[in-house]
Amino acid sequence: MTTPRTIVVGGGLAGLSAAHTALENGAVVVLLDKKPALGGNSVKASSGINGAGTAAQKQQNITDSPEEFYNDTVASARDLARSHLIKALTDSSVPTLEWLTTNFGVDLSLVAQLGGHSVPRTHRGKGGAPGWAMTSALVKKLEAQPDRATILKGAKVVRLLQEGGRVTGVEYEVGGQKKTEEGSVVIATGGYAADYAEGGYLSQFRPELLAVPTTNGDHATGDGHRLAVSIGGALCDMDQVQVHPTGFVDPKDPGATTKFLAAEALRGVGGILIDKLGARFVDELERRDTVTEKMQEVVKGGRAPIRLLLNPQAAKTLEAHVGFYKSKGLMREYESAAAFAEDAKIPLPNLRDTFEAHTAYAQGTAKDLFGKMNFTNASYSLDEPLLVAEMTPVVHYTMGGIVVDEDARVLDTDGSPIPGLFAAGEAIGGVHGRNRLGGSSLLEAVVFGRIAGKSSTGQ
Repeated sequence: MTTPRTIVVGGGLAGLSAAHTALENGAVVVLLDKKPALGGNSVKASSGINGAGTAAQKQQNITDSPEEFYNDTVASARDLARSHLIKALTDSSVPTLEWLTTNFGVDLSLVAQLGGHSVPRTHRGKGGAPGWAMTSALVKKLEAQPDRATILKGAKVVRLLQEGGRVTGVEYEVGGQKKTEEGSVVIATGGYAADYAEGGYLSQFRPELLAVPTTNGDHATGDGHRLAVSIGGALCDMDQVQVHPTGFVDPKDPGATTKFLAAEALRGVGGILIDKLGARFVDELERRDTVTEKMQEVVKGGRAPIRLLLNPQAAKTLEAHVGFYKSKGLMREYESAAAFAEDAKIPLPNLRDTFEAHTAYAQGTAKDLFGKMNFTNASYSLDEPLLVAEMTPVVHYTMGGIVVDEDARVLDTDGSPIPGLFAAGEAIGGVHGRNRLGGSSLLEAVVFGRIAGKSSTGQ
């Protein structure tokens, strides 16, 4: 029996998950990435990965289920919800997290509540960014299997090879030479949230976003989408681009077109958003699209800058994140909220009213005007230290992409699978509909990476 060969295009978390799963199913693997290092945007993911009904949730007395997760995801996706893809995502969350913890030793013991989720289900470890923890662990283990896994960096795939309608391999460029590899192909090249080129996907589908900064690395230019289209693959939802509400405005370079993401976990652990007068204007744990919309209203109303505030309790909960942001000069610590108010020229009574009201909402003695129901580390005081950062919306994630079925097979424009071609991660479209929930990008990467890896071996 011939040993199956799987070619993975892209070295982020989806591609790495596909590679490992193909190995588990008896294949030999060639992984190609156009950049000099693996990881893609996955290494920067900082809020966590979703799981519904996990051991960590049970240890913290959090009641959850795949059905509840499915319902939250459908509500977020709205009229673009595709039940077969959402079910594949949500039903697989528990075994996916177990695969990461058992096979790769990834710590996912902490659980937080993010926007649009009915319960806390976004998992991370006690260290730094969970995306880095997962991706680096998978890279390390893949590099330890050189007899069965070949990793080619700086190798850009330029063409899919076909024979009799089946994808049989790739042509790629490396070191100024063109070479080929044979095997089934998994496209895991990420999205197009940095495709700012003239005639690129952003200019085609969302030209108004060309003036908005991005959190994405320069690799996220839709390469895999173009490969799929070149042989008849279909795309969907290409106008669905997530503008994340909170990107850091760097005081040293406020006009930078690429910005660090302020993890949604900052709001999940108790961070609040205020306008230039010190007033809140939104439920900080609403869906990302809703928070972004409210922020844009604040800016249009002349009430910018928008700032994120963290009290000492919230900051301690995300100590590693906060330490990183402070080291980059993105977040400033004040000895007291009163000192911040003086520096920012915010009337002290305004800030006092905001803090007292937020505490009352958390205690249940008053109802939040914006409908906030979930409160963590909710008490703010004028006398305590305060961490502050300026925020701006940023192009973050592309929900549109390559059309696949629940087996991660790439479909053509007639809805039929293209033999030998699979896709996973942000390269695929249709999983999130109109809005992606925080914590579901890493989950999608691993879930559909594993599905694609297995499917590519014929199992």
